[in-house]
Amino acid sequence: MPEHRKLLYQLTVDGNKQSKPELDEQEFEEIGFVVMDSLNSTIPIKITIWQNGFLKSITGIVTKVDLLMKYIVFETDNKQRTLKVEEITVAERV
Repeated sequence: MPEHRKLLYQLTVDGNKQSKPELDEQEFEEIGFVVMDSLNSTIPIKITIWQNGFLKSITGIVTKVDLLMKYIVFETDNKQRTLKVEEITVAERV
């Protein structure tokens, strides 16, 4: 019976997953502007990322952008997170 519960839970989780939003060039440019503003002016921004079928919002300050390796370092509440550029779906000024 525990394996049935696990399977039912997994089916529920899989049913709630979303497909990755497709960004057009204008949306991608806007994300770049907001990220660079945060990096240059140390202003907080809210980034929405897509991971494993779910969207998550994170608020913080961009501390590093690596265009070659396509990631940013994002500081939230004294923690640093490395986010892949392809995971970012929305970036907004707070």
